[in-house]
Amino acid sequence: MTDLSRRLRVRALLDAYFPILLGAAILLALVFGFWLFQVYAVDEVRTEQRTLVQWSDSTELEHSALIVNESVPFEAGQRVENRPIYYTTVSDDLDISYRYEHTADTELDVSTDIFLRVRSVSDDDIFWEVTEPRASVESESIVAADSHTAEASVNIAEVRRTIAEIESQLGTEGSIEIAVVATTAVDGTVDGQAVNRTHESLLRLDVSQTSFRVVDAETIDEEYTSTDTVETTQDASLLEMLASLLAFSGSLTVIGTLVFLRLRGYVELSEEEAELLEVYQQEQEFSEWITTGTFPSERDYEATIVVDDLEGLVDVAIDTNKRVIKDEQLGVSTVLDDDYAYLYIRPDSPASEWLFNQADTTMEELD
Repeated sequence: MTDLSRRLRVRALLDAYFPILLGAAILLALVFGFWLFQVYAVDEVRTEQRTLVQWSDSTELEHSALIVNESVPFEAGQRVENRPIYYTTVSDDLDISYRYEHTADTELDVSTDIFLRVRSVSDDDIFWEVTEPRASVESESIVAADSHTAEASVNIAEVRRTIAEIESQLGTEGSIEIAVVATTAVDGTVDGQAVNRTHESLLRLDVSQTSFRVVDAETIDEEYTSTDTVETTQDASLLEMLASLLAFSGSLTVIGTLVFLRLRGYVELSEEEAELLEVYQQEQEFSEWITTGTFPSERDYEATIVVDDLEGLVDVAIDTNKRVIKDEQLGVSTVLDDDYAYLYIRPDSPASEWLFNQADTTMEELD
C-alpha cells in the first residue's frame, strides 16, 4: 500500500463515519465536561460512621500497711504504701483503699462491697472457697467530679489461721488463692439509656510465715460508646483534577479537528481521488492478473485503445488471455495484444495528457 492509497483510505473512512465520529466526540465532551464540573465545582460529600465516647468509668485499688514494730528500716507508726512486699514481723494488717469514678453527665447510684476470698484451686477446678465481708458502702449518688471510695483491712495472721484450720479439716489438695474483692453496683440513666452494671476489682495476695505481698491487681477502665453518622466534604485529588481537565480538553480538540477538516474539505474525496481509491481497491482485487512493468517510449503497435477503468482493462486481459502490465512510474496499466495496446491511465498519471493525445492521433489514423 502506497502512502497516497493509505491517506485516501483514511480520508474515505473519515468521510463515511464522520457523523458517528463527531457524535461520539460530542458525547465524550459532555461526559468529560460533567466530570470536570463535578471535580471543580461540586464538593465530594462522604458519609462516615464515627464512634463517639459517651462516658467511661474506672476503678482503682491501692494498698498499704502500718508499721507496728520498730525495725532498722522502718519506724513504728510509719505507713508504707503500695510496696512489693510487706513483713509480718513489723505489720499485722494489709489496708486496702478502693475508688470508683465515672465521667457521665448525670448522677449515678453506686454501692460497693469488699470481702476477703480464700479458696483452693487446681487449674479451673475450685475445691473449696470461703468469703468474709470486710467493708460495705451503701448506695450514694455520684457525679463526674466526685469519687466513690471504700476502705477495708485484712489481718494476715487471721488469714493464715483460717487456711490452716480448713486444711486440717480437708487436707492440702490444690493451691491456695487469696484475694481481696471489691464488687461495685452502678445504677442510673445516661443519655436516656438505663445503666445497670456490676464491676468486680480484686487484689491477689501471697501470704507466707514471714511476709505478704500483692501479686496481681485487676481493675476496670471501660468506655461506653455510640455510633453517629457524619457527613464530610473532601476536595478532589490533584490527579483527578488533571485527568478530568485533560479528558475534556482532548474531546474538544477532537471536535474542533473534525469540524476543521470537514470545513476545509480535507475529509471529502474529489472525483479524481475517489477514482484513485477505486483503482487501488481494484488492483488489490485483480492483483493476480496484474504485472508491474514499464510502458515503452515508442509505440510498436498499430493502434492504442484507452479503456475507462481498470476493471475493464482486466476484462480485456481475461478475454485475450494476457497479463496486465502496470507502470508505476507513469501511472499506466496496459494489455498488449498482437495488434492493439489497451491502456488504462490513472487520473494522477504524469503522462496522462501525452498519452491521451497519442491515443487520439492513433484513432484518427484508424479512421
